[in-house]
Amino acid sequence: MAHNINHLLEAYRQLQRDRQDSVLATIIETFGSTYQKAGARMLITQAGELVGLLGGGCFERDLVEQAAAVFATGAAKTVFYDMRSGEDAIWGLGLGCNGAVRVLLQLLKAEQDFSPLSQLVEAAEAQAHGVLVTVFESAHADFPSGRSQFLPAAIVGEQPILPSAPFPFATAALQTALQQKPRIETHPLDGQDIKVFYDPVQPPWQLLIFGVGADAIPLVNYAKSLGWRVTLVDHRPAHIKPERFPLADQLLHLMPDQVASQLDLNRFNAIMLMTHNVEYDQRYLQAIVHCRVPFIGLLGPAHRKQRLLQSLGDNAALIAERVFGPVGLDIGAQTPEEIALSIVAGIQAQLNGRSGLQLGKEPVAVKQLAALDNLHAGD
Repeated sequence: MAHNINHLLEAYRQLQRDRQDSVLATIIETFGSTYQKAGARMLITQAGELVGLLGGGCFERDLVEQAAAVFATGAAKTVFYDMRSGEDAIWGLGLGCNGAVRVLLQLLKAEQDFSPLSQLVEAAEAQAHGVLVTVFESAHADFPSGRSQFLPAAIVGEQPILPSAPFPFATAALQTALQQKPRIETHPLDGQDIKVFYDPVQPPWQLLIFGVGADAIPLVNYAKSLGWRVTLVDHRPAHIKPERFPLADQLLHLMPDQVASQLDLNRFNAIMLMTHNVEYDQRYLQAIVHCRVPFIGLLGPAHRKQRLLQSLGDNAALIAERVFGPVGLDIGAQTPEEIALSIVAGIQAQLNGRSGLQLGKEPVAVKQLAALDNLHAGD
């Protein structure tokens, strides 16, 4: 999943209200173990206030000092922090991240609507994906350091087609950039080397929830805290109240037979069925059986999932591998808030192709097997 800018959305709106220039700090390259990876962003205000973190506190204080030069000159600047030294005296901060990062500082001008942050916000709100192309080192007069442009991708079948680019040297690299992680490339042009940061931008994930019971409230809140877009659907109009779900992006009163005609299901990344009514879960499941959504979650035990899938008949094969029930990671969840955390974590892990296992510690079962192997090693 690409870095989201959820933490910068309100900051952007505040910038629009205050009309005060700011500095955008973007990690464009990393080496070794680092707190954040390429594509992570943070804002630095003229008062030295920070929105977001890039180094977990490792080098933010120095970034504020570096940003002062950007405010003064208006010129973009690249800084490099190498925290791989064994010494404990780097800037007197005692850094121990054991990695290195390259950070680009760009001035966000009020008169230019704080671009390129405005471009990223517009892309997120339009659910657009593409590539943010940024020149970060160049002596070419036409392509100065700090120049950025978001290039949206139009999808035709499965092949992304990009419009003509304002960076002629980048055309060949854009198709690849859409499919890969953020990266740096050097392009020769008119005898000059232009160093460019390519950052693929993906739209925020979208979650569709069927059922607006009390347990849907923390699920919406957790999903929104991650920057996801959330749509809620229920067959009971009295329960679809904005005051109950102030953070939801869309509230819809739809009967199951209206879903296919009223919603573009394939724009969602995950669907949760939680009406707490087997009949309505079954009817909504039937309504989405032909969608391509990669994650479909069901509340309740495994036998309830099997009952619902069996009700689909031969159509069950269309979605069986994408249906998760019980849904969520096994974290011992009991309260609605804990269950919501488990569900969101499960969706995050599945969509990122991860296992959801504990980091830095072997699962108990693995340790037990290793112990048994050692016990019988001498047999």
